[in-house]
Amino acid sequence: MPGLRTRRLLALGAVVFSGVLLVHLFSTRNPLKIDLRLNDITSSSDHRPPPLNQYQQQQQHHEAQRPSIPEPVPDPESVLKQSQDRSSSQQYGSRKPQEPILPNEIPKPKTTLDPEVKYLGYLMYGGLTNQFIAFQSAAFVALRLNRTLILPPFITTNHDKQVAAQRWSDFFDLDRFTRLSGLKVVEFHDIRPLSPEHVQIGKKQVQSHGRNNPWWSKLAETLTIHVTYGFGDSENIHTTERNFLRQFLLIPRYVRPPRARRAATAEEEEGFGGEYIEDEVGEGDSASDRAQSGTKAASSKDDNKKDDIFFLDEAVERFAEYKGQVVFLSHTYKLKDPQGPRSWKDIGQYMYFNDKVMNYVRRIVRHRAPEVITETEGKYIAMHLRRGDIWMKCRTKSAEQMMGCIPPLGHYAEMVDQARNTEGKRLPVLVTTDSESEEDFSTMARLGWKRLNHDLYTTEQELGIFGPAMVDAAILAEADFMIGTEVSTMTRIAARRQLTWHGHEPLYPRTTTSWAPED
Repeated sequence: MPGLRTRRLLALGAVVFSGVLLVHLFSTRNPLKIDLRLNDITSSSDHRPPPLNQYQQQQQHHEAQRPSIPEPVPDPESVLKQSQDRSSSQQYGSRKPQEPILPNEIPKPKTTLDPEVKYLGYLMYGGLTNQFIAFQSAAFVALRLNRTLILPPFITTNHDKQVAAQRWSDFFDLDRFTRLSGLKVVEFHDIRPLSPEHVQIGKKQVQSHGRNNPWWSKLAETLTIHVTYGFGDSENIHTTERNFLRQFLLIPRYVRPPRARRAATAEEEEGFGGEYIEDEVGEGDSASDRAQSGTKAASSKDDNKKDDIFFLDEAVERFAEYKGQVVFLSHTYKLKDPQGPRSWKDIGQYMYFNDKVMNYVRRIVRHRAPEVITETEGKYIAMHLRRGDIWMKCRTKSAEQMMGCIPPLGHYAEMVDQARNTEGKRLPVLVTTDSESEEDFSTMARLGWKRLNHDLYTTEQELGIFGPAMVDAAILAEADFMIGTEVSTMTRIAARRQLTWHGHEPLYPRTTTSWAPED
């Protein structure tokens, strides 16, 4: 019946509604009871925690079965930062800042020398070509003194944005050099190897310009350096020299060189060794820097220079009776030789590029100038177009002298025509340059010259950060015709390689009235 069915449905709905209401009331009131109970438990000291439920027991079991994780090895950067933060927070207090505590995982780097061998080392100077010139002079002295030459790495200069150091053996055949020159060499990386942590700390010291790095001070070792040409005493040492010392965790201790035919004192005979003592020596670059850290500076620049070494033969004579195991010179780039380029004849000409560099050079020449294979029998013209900061060396000169520093491209083009006429073929032109001028690039493209842009190649990935410069140097040396910028040291070394290795005379653009290429 419809009326009875309706009443039953209404009654059933009322029952369901009442049940839902009761469940709702219980669920809203029960948490309050639980909270109160927990508060009671918390406030009572003799109650125990409630028993774990089944889920919590399972979680506890899994945690117990999980393998333990070893303690992390302290990171030098994080430990250094914590140490500096502690020192900074204490600097206005009554307590003296604590010294950083070094973890056992980072021992001090060690310098290992053969006790039966006497060595001569030197500090690098300037750009890569200048570092090569410094090497020649130091090697000349080492050869005359019958000492093994310590080769510092090619090092970062003002031109490089990275903190880098590369071995000579990355680019040159050192075994061949020793056979031809008679001079034994050892690379600095081999006598003073650095761990990754040491490298990191050394880079930080370079990036901070030698300031506020207690880690570096703890790990560094003193190196006694003989002042040459005033550098380290009356003259500041160069950025390259500072970067080398900082990267290899070395504190320079500058001493005057021995006078002619006088045995060195015990103080002068020290080489590597000693710890950083802030009150005794600084990590400064000149006498004035060291004076601020407690050492005595000489009375005047003129007094300092009276004992300076200016010539190669003078350096040989001054150290002829030196009995110390290590002679380390502060500066060799500017040492002069009135008798001519003996350092090139006895040293430089024997430093050949290694197979890895030469194989890469052949690849890049074929890539940029494929006609060397099909048309010119492997022959090409290489040009060194020096731009960059060369103008700074000539900014005080006359307009005619400035043209000698930065000849117009048209003058180089004249030399290209001369080389092609001599060969009787239209040889391809490969240009090595530090120019960033879009006008230069446009003119080179219009003339059909092939600019080497290592940003587009894998040079740095294959040969390291200094790979592009070394490849450029090898391309200039191996060309059939080399056109250079006469005021550039890179051109001068390339010209000597051309003449000595291949009998080729270099070509230089004229430095008189300008000439513009035709459209």
